[in-house]
Amino acid sequence: MTDNVASDPRRREALRLVRIFLGITDPGKRRRILELAERLADDVAAEATELALASTDASPGESCRDIPGQTE
Repeated sequence: MTDNVASDPRRREALRLVRIFLGITDPGKRRRILELAERLADDVAAEATELALASTDASPGESCRDIPGQTE
């Protein structure tokens, strides 16, 4: 490992994942891992989008839950 990789925790994690993934010989298990990783990435992207929309939809303290009589 180079100093760059050793000093970056995300790169170390990525390398660990690649090494472990390459060690899995069962194509079905590899496919399941890829599908799970894609779903997790989609979830993260959706959460980020929701947060971005929520921050632009209402100023602080003006969400629907904070206004009496309003429902979501």
